[in-house]
Amino acid sequence: MNRIPPVAVDDLTPQQRDTYDNKPGGKLNLSRVLAHAVTIQPGIGLAVQGMMTGIEVPPLERQICVLAVLHLDRGAYEWAQHLEVSKAMGIADAKVAAIADDRFGDPIFDDREKALLAFTRQVVKTVRVDDFVFDAVAAFYSPRQIVELIHVIGIYMLFVRVSEVAELEIDGIVGGEFWRKANQQAGLVE
Repeated sequence: MNRIPPVAVDDLTPQQRDTYDNKPGGKLNLSRVLAHAVTIQPGIGLAVQGMMTGIEVPPLERQICVLAVLHLDRGAYEWAQHLEVSKAMGIADAKVAAIADDRFGDPIFDDREKALLAFTRQVVKTVRVDDFVFDAVAAFYSPRQIVELIHVIGIYMLFVRVSEVAELEIDGIVGGEFWRKANQQAGLVE
């Protein structure tokens, strides 16, 4: 049972109800628990929309970053969603397994992905990033992309904290199709 109950459908604001009725993720427990924060949730929604369609970090790398956050913070609810996202995006099962096993330096990853994973680990675990890791990620990513990655990491750290504190039951897996369509609409993948 969820520790924090999702907002009842009849109690959603008109904007939240529109999301519930028209977006696959709108019916999920996480969306309806986030709905308790009536004045904050619309901004989070805009941030997620921007993350899906407007950032320069390539979608597959964004997803690898998300998986690393979910693994590092032990976010079971979001991990279940993003296993499906990873599959829909064509991320190799071996890469997902390496992240799940905390093998961020595994040879399955190229140097760019290893830099991304080391960066993600330090942002999540220590907040500050040492010079070696920063220089490694900066060799592959522009300042804009680095700041975008920090946003992605922070958004998913928030989602993990909400879902874990609320002890959300995994109520549906909709992430794969949702992210695939978002990436297609943004012209990021075919």
